[in-house]
Amino acid sequence: MTSNPEDSISTALERLALTLGESGAVPVPELVRALERAAERLRTRNVSEEAPTDLVTQAEAARAIGVSRQAVNQWVRNGVLRAYVRSGASSRYGPEVSLSEVAIAANRRSREVPFAQGRRRELLDFLGLIERASTASIVRDIRDSIEDDSFSGRSQDQLRVLREFVIASMGVGDQQHEFNAAGVKLLADLDPRFEVDRTSPFGRLAESLGLLIRSAHGAAGFDSPAAAVLGLLGAGTVGALYDGEDADCGREIAHAAQEVWGHEWPLRLYDVAFHVGQLRPTPLTRYTASLTYLDYNRFLRQAQSSGVTIAYARGPGVILPQRCYGAPILRDILDGRRDDSTTWRFSQKAATTGRPAQLPSGESPFRAFHYEHGLLDTTIHGIRRYCFPAVDAGQELRSYARSLSAAERRTYLQCAVDTLARTLSQPHIELAVIDEQEHFDWWKDHIIRASPREILIGLRDERSRRTAHALLVETSMLPEVVEAADSDGSLRDRLRIYVKNLEFDVIDARYRDDIRRGVARVVKHGGQALPRDESLALATEEIRTFMR
Repeated sequence: MTSNPEDSISTALERLALTLGESGAVPVPELVRALERAAERLRTRNVSEEAPTDLVTQAEAARAIGVSRQAVNQWVRNGVLRAYVRSGASSRYGPEVSLSEVAIAANRRSREVPFAQGRRRELLDFLGLIERASTASIVRDIRDSIEDDSFSGRSQDQLRVLREFVIASMGVGDQQHEFNAAGVKLLADLDPRFEVDRTSPFGRLAESLGLLIRSAHGAAGFDSPAAAVLGLLGAGTVGALYDGEDADCGREIAHAAQEVWGHEWPLRLYDVAFHVGQLRPTPLTRYTASLTYLDYNRFLRQAQSSGVTIAYARGPGVILPQRCYGAPILRDILDGRRDDSTTWRFSQKAATTGRPAQLPSGESPFRAFHYEHGLLDTTIHGIRRYCFPAVDAGQELRSYARSLSAAERRTYLQCAVDTLARTLSQPHIELAVIDEQEHFDWWKDHIIRASPREILIGLRDERSRRTAHALLVETSMLPEVVEAADSDGSLRDRLRIYVKNLEFDVIDARYRDDIRRGVARVVKHGGQALPRDESLALATEEIRTFMR
């Protein structure tokens, strides 16, 4: 029997590494780190050597990102930015730069407005107005977390949950999971930090809106102060549009917020969610689907300093109107009666389609927040890379269109074209499509969005989803996952490798490698602002392709 030469070489290399470590010739920790670095370089070696796909002149980059041309030129001269010379390109404008790299450089030099005393006073005034009846308890919890400097959102249970996820993801093929049985139990056993009485008016409303995390012990509520603020935002916007005694609570929240901030109160509550999240960070937060959509604004704002985010979506709202606007708003659009004076508003008739907890998560009315105040929000800086699988998007587009009458189908498809055209016209959005189904792998299906500071991990298993739709993880927590396995050297070494799947540099390298290898097709590069006619023509052609 002849042995496979490749297997022999692999075995020899493995034995060499073991001999170096066991003999003490190389300290084991240093050997492991060296092997990891070598493996990572081999995985992404072609990516770093390739010129970026978003090269433009320095003047074009300055206009797209909103900085001076002199600043870009100085960053190049000081080595902050790399300059690229493409073969055959005109030398008239000098070396080119990467738009995403310019965005990173620009946003690292900008600062978010701090949670000033005036803004904090406005928040406390708002909380004082709703500190009564069924919202009194959650209001006190939010206020206490802000005023108590000893407040900590960190716990060892959070670390164990993330560790169980990484361990379960180590498998190959059918053996790759989100959690094993022990991990599912650990996830469900965590009680929310801020509990809400589900039998109270606010509790009933929040639960019907899909805002509350529930533990196996029957407790319901929110895992972090920022999530609790988003809960108030959801109740005061979408919640106030429904009939019922519990919805009166949402209308009271909206009235109090308007009294403090005027008609821009939803944006001010988004400010509050961001600043409270910065002030009282929580390393791991469980999110429902509704919170996942509401949180995109805060997520993008914290990512501004890094300049680039990456999002994967199996059901892309930029193609599918029901996933952009949600079922109630789409119903108004199809009936020709949409009130677009407010991004999230829908009619009483449309409200009869159901509350968010009764609808498929992809058709939640909170989806409008995900796009209008997230992906498409022009007030937040940075390049947003958005990638989705063509097969899934096309199948759902065709299926939904077939379920409509002829007149509704025309309106639906025109809505799809208009939404995609609007997306393509935004300079901050980079849109990529994966045409082959098998290339939208397990990790892409689980990474909802990622930045250097945070990653939102989607949970797809029904057992996990009974507790949470997603896990928001601060990337600063990732090294602790490895350190927690200190007593098990073999597990620690494997964790050190697999946890890299959650690091932004690796996610970004894989994204760019997919484009280089032709696995992903770029519809529009980030930093490119298409004219209305061009974006409309491109959108029309793309929707026609998905309908075939």
